[in-house]
Amino acid sequence: MKQNKTYRFTRGFTLLELLVALSIFSILSVMAYSGLQTVITTKQASQQAAERIAEIQLVMLRISNDLRQTITRKVRDEHGDFLPAMQSSNNSNETMAWTRAGYRNPARLKRSNVQRVAYKLEQQKLIRMTWPVLDRAQDTEAMESEVLLNVESIEWRFLNNDNEWVSAWPEEEEKADLFPLPKAVELVLELHDWGKIRRLILLANAT
Repeated sequence: MKQNKTYRFTRGFTLLELLVALSIFSILSVMAYSGLQTVITTKQASQQAAERIAEIQLVMLRISNDLRQTITRKVRDEHGDFLPAMQSSNNSNETMAWTRAGYRNPARLKRSNVQRVAYKLEQQKLIRMTWPVLDRAQDTEAMESEVLLNVESIEWRFLNNDNEWVSAWPEEEEKADLFPLPKAVELVLELHDWGKIRRLILLANAT
């Protein structure tokens, strides 16, 4: 007696179907990687912009604090000549210097709480300068620290006693003792990446 046997064949993927599936998977992978790369690039750009904004805000706050504590204290330079309480320079470095109070002394050293500070532009770097003493000797050296990079230009303006804006201070040398400080100072920084940034600072000790 013969027994009929039934054979079942399991149909697999053909080579063409595998190639199509691999092609679709490759396309989806490329699209997913491109999207991920865009997200990463956007995140990095946003983080860099946020860090730059924070850096600019910190510098502006520092300059504002320095200016708001300006006092009418003259100083002597290394040659023994008197310098005004606040003095701007129209040279290529665009230096501005003044005397400020509130010089913190957490270590309680035997020194004054008054300090001479200055800001200058050098090779697109905004540099803050300080001196260890008010009245300098010939060997007194300034301490410099870079506070902001990629600065194209810096401009200072001063509000005088007649409520007029002038580009230099003291406005007139003979009035330096009568009006040692302006009423306000305007600072304009032109940055390579953010353009012009303007800040107006009122002086508390101005006459």
